Amino acid sequence: MISARYLVISGLAAALAGTAGAPQPDSRGPALCRTSGLHVALGQGEGAAGHYYVPIVFTNSGGDACTLGGYPGVSAVVGRHQVGDAAHREPGPAPVLTLPPGESATAWLDQVNVDVYDPASCVPVPVDGLRVYPPDNTEAVFLAEPNARACAKHMPGQRPLVVRAVQGGED
Repeated sequence: MISARYLVISGLAAALAGTAGAPQPDSRGPALCRTSGLHVALGQGEGAAGHYYVPIVFTNSGGDACTLGGYPGVSAVVGRHQVGDAAHREPGPAPVLTLPPGESATAWLDQVNVDVYDPASCVPVPVDGLRVYPPDNTEAVFLAEPNARACAKHMPGQRPLVVRAVQGGED
């Protein structure tokens, strides 16, 4: 139990030091970036040997700095329905970034060309785009991806979608 004498002495010490009643810095730091405070978009993609790499860009559209780190959840969708497996996470560093207003971070997505798979195993279908959950969020955004296709079946041992952790910058 803390004695009244201790409280009086510590209050006196704070007053003498000029800190009594002064606002203390927030040791928690910036809040987590929420989907509602982010602008999420696909950047310019590039193809290479049966893969299409596209950056998913998260820009802080709020008025305060926020933190973003880890992996987004990504899946191909038709309407509101997921097609195939969600993106696998590529192992690697997953820093927690502080995004001031207007600043961006990027998670690269590797989309394997579905034509490299056996059509009977994959069952390629056209999709409307991607459902993306920013890291540590439960609200998703839809990103249209014209002419995209995905494997409708679960592909054991295969990874048609692979996402990297969010990194600083737009590319």
